[in-house]
Amino acid sequence: MKAFILNIVFLFVLCPMLLAQGKDENSEFKNYSSSLFNSKEKAFSIVSNAVSNLDKKEREELNSRIQSGVVIQQIGDFNRVYASLKSNDTKVAVDQNGDYNLLFLDKNAKTITQGVTQQGDNNKISDFTLYTNYNVNMEMIQKGDNQNIQNIGTNSMSKNMKITQTGNGASIILINN
Repeated sequence: MKAFILNIVFLFVLCPMLLAQGKDENSEFKNYSSSLFNSKEKAFSIVSNAVSNLDKKEREELNSRIQSGVVIQQIGDFNRVYASLKSNDTKVAVDQNGDYNLLFLDKNAKTITQGVTQQGDNNKISDFTLYTNYNVNMEMIQKGDNQNIQNIGTNSMSKNMKITQTGNGASIILINN
């Protein structure tokens, strides 16, 4: 089982990072079609702001939408959700609207409250937190096509994170240690 998980981690995490090494150094944002990250400075600013905690109203709204357990709503073809969740209290809501969307959650935390929305086609989210003593309260939203979020780990800055991706062909890799 551990070998299977390591193979999945390698497939979803390391392979895209190895493929990304061959890109032209000046093309970081050149072919980036997202209106959110149209410059390197704006990208760093937005990622810095995304790390800030959800305010009380946003946290209450997310908690009110999610009942205890896991709720998955899929509209479209070939959408997939793989979830391995371990916590004292788990509240996860997944909404996939489109085709060929993939969500892979592997989390072990004190409590897990998470909302995931994928609207569009060929969107992927890989979210790994193998163990943390934090209460994880996270929201990930993808609106567009061919988007990718890879989140590895949880720390004090990312435990209440909200990520919103819009446009097409955008990728975010977050490594929290």
